[in-house]
Amino acid sequence: MFLSKLSKDRRGVITVMFALLIPFLIGMVGLGLEVGIWFESRRNLQTAADAGAIAGAYEVQDASATASSILTAATTDATSNGFNAATETITAVNPPTTGPNTSETSAVEVNLSRTVNTLFAQNFLGDSVNISARAVARTGVSDDTACVLSLSTTGTGIDVGGSGTIDFDGCQVSSNSSDGSSIDVSGNGTLATDCYTTVGGVTATDGLTLDADCSPTTGSATIADPLSTLTAPNEACDDADGYSFATNGGTDTIDGNYDTGTGTATYDDAYVICGDFSISKGTVTLQPGLYVIDGGDFSIGAQGTLVGEGVTIVLRNEGQISINGSGSAQLSAPVPADGADEWEGVLFYQDRDTTTECTNNCNTLNGNSTTEFEGTIYFPKQEIKLNGGNDSSLAV
Repeated sequence: MFLSKLSKDRRGVITVMFALLIPFLIGMVGLGLEVGIWFESRRNLQTAADAGAIAGAYEVQDASATASSILTAATTDATSNGFNAATETITAVNPPTTGPNTSETSAVEVNLSRTVNTLFAQNFLGDSVNISARAVARTGVSDDTACVLSLSTTGTGIDVGGSGTIDFDGCQVSSNSSDGSSIDVSGNGTLATDCYTTVGGVTATDGLTLDADCSPTTGSATIADPLSTLTAPNEACDDADGYSFATNGGTDTIDGNYDTGTGTATYDDAYVICGDFSISKGTVTLQPGLYVIDGGDFSIGAQGTLVGEGVTIVLRNEGQISINGSGSAQLSAPVPADGADEWEGVLFYQDRDTTTECTNNCNTLNGNSTTEFEGTIYFPKQEIKLNGGNDSSLAV
């Protein structure tokens, strides 16, 4: 009788069922929390992958970049954002192996993976799960498309004003400054270029002219210094008293280390002029070669002219350049046939160690000066300014 009544008694059934469900409910809640941890780990890993890809893309812009240096750059920035190289894996590929950027040589693909130990999911998925993240980054423009690149990250990088007229045919201009007026064309100044890209913004009047098919870019990634691995020669003086020429209507030739007998130039042995290099009157010809102006300025006065083919001029120890009045210069950098190696294509190079603050008329092409420069003009720490009625032709 008792057992019959007990079998029909339904009191406490919910309690029993709840007690039986408790382990399952706890397991589901725990599994949910564990999946949340996985997603959090995946998000952190993606942040590290993004940082690594961006660093790798910057590294690619260095002409001397290698697969190893790209991986090192990616690893360094990924580590700064939570990646642990000791327990996790990373790969960096240039260009990417999958996706829409497989033909983009400026793009870098970074893949990260980490192993996360399981808790509640151990009975379903084993002792651990693998989490991975992939990121691809490329710079907004490759450095070889920009004939003018301002490396400054603040202030106005490219400024055309007054009555200045600049025409860059067949290339674009770029500025790494994040300023709202990173590129500024004002007054009666005119700038004609195929296109532009800038980290910051552009302030321009009608004087800015772009090609019809140009898609200008603001808010772009910065472009790495294309000559960051090039260093100025540190050799003894060949001419300890500087150079000055002031003969009205006169001419002079500087041979440097050029072998006039064989007609060959030596670029691994610089001709060093210590002190100022000045031409106030007359015409001076530079023979092909590498010239260093050490501790002095490079200047051409109102009645001075300088000509030279296959030359590289290096300014060391705070040297600056000035072409004034009606002064003129027709100079071209070394070409592949000259055997200049690392100096190929470099016309003017200012020492990267230059520290003098320069914000107003420090490196200038002034007045009615007429210049024809063919080659790279590299002033990484100071500005170049074209003033007045300057007529400048640059092929870089």
